[in-house]
Amino acid sequence: MCTKTIPVLWGCFLLWNLCLSSSQTIYPGIKARITQRALDYGVQAGMEIIERMLKEKNLPDLSGSESLEFLKVDYVNYNFSK
Repeated sequence: MCTKTIPVLWGCFLLWNLCLSSSQTIYPGIKARITQRALDYGVQAGMEIIERMLKEKNLPDLSGSESLEFLKVDYVNYNFSK
């Protein structure tokens, strides 16, 4: 329980600090830089979370066919399982 409250407290502190500093300046705002390494980490962490969520859920099997006029294809058969 304590480990979940620490990020919440930091988030509240950051928002409070931004509110105070932006009300005292002429051009309020925030600048941030993110590196490619941080973006790659975010993608990796996000994919792990999505994979874990999909393993926990039971998705139904889907099959059928559909006409795709905008691609100028008469019909497409599809079959999704597990």
